[in-house]
Amino acid sequence: MKTIYKLSLLLVAIGLIYSSCDDHEYEMGSKLAIDKIDFTIEQDLSIDAGGNTVILTSNTPEIIPIWDYGTGKSNRAIDTINFAFAGEYVIKFSAMTEGGVVEADPVTITVTEDNFNYVQNPLWIKLSGGVGESKTWVLDLDENGVSKYFVGPQYFYGTDNGWLEDGNEWSGGSTGCYGDDCWNWSPDWQGNQWLMEAGDYGTMTFSLDGGPFVSVNHLMMPSLGEENGTYYLDANAHTLTLTNAEMLHNQGNDACVDSWSSIRIFSLTDDTMQLGVLRKDSCDGAAMLVYNFISKEYSDNWVAE
Repeated sequence: MKTIYKLSLLLVAIGLIYSSCDDHEYEMGSKLAIDKIDFTIEQDLSIDAGGNTVILTSNTPEIIPIWDYGTGKSNRAIDTINFAFAGEYVIKFSAMTEGGVVEADPVTITVTEDNFNYVQNPLWIKLSGGVGESKTWVLDLDENGVSKYFVGPQYFYGTDNGWLEDGNEWSGGSTGCYGDDCWNWSPDWQGNQWLMEAGDYGTMTFSLDGGPFVSVNHLMMPSLGEENGTYYLDANAHTLTLTNAEMLHNQGNDACVDSWSSIRIFSLTDDTMQLGVLRKDSCDGAAMLVYNFISKEYSDNWVAE
């Protein structure tokens, strides 16, 4: 049995774009007729009686679907989302067409039962501490310029590098490499203090107490301050998506990354975590900026050799 929501999109904004660099005028492509746009949101009750499994389907060709399901986001034409916690969830659908962005009215679904099987993967537990728990992480650089586990707070990788299957360092070959642009530079902070200034950058706390909540306190970024949102961990793709929050980072790189909420997990253990974001090509070339974190518990109990 399935609960199915099928909606037509509402047009919100389509206009013309003009170039400010010369006298040529450019128009967007023609907009797609509303009656040609179609998508479905299905709660498959045969999988979960509580409606925890939700199937998102864009049935319209030649658009880029944009799903926002509260705990994460997706651009897939067909995607399956699992909600571990009971509650109401608002799902938003937008479509990128040649004529601009088209947006649907939000759809609210109700999940009536908890299903914690969806957050039992070891990565969920390492990130958050497990169901009913929370875990706090800090950047591996303190106000004294000390990195307690890694040699520095930030490494650099190629755009095709990702999950490091054998630990915290890319060792060449196929390990951590998923394409042609694979390389790695792991600078030590003591010899490369231009990376970022020493300081207390704040905390990043992931919780599974009542839901997948994230709290980020940006001590070195007053413009962001304290953020509270939700997160979704895709354990198979090794990605992490934050909603209404950004990953801890330094001011120097802030403008060089389009999204500090769309994150690639490079490694994750009980005490260490490496999270990567894509740097813009305009900032010294496209690359993965990988930030090195340690658990607050590890940091508080660390003793210098």
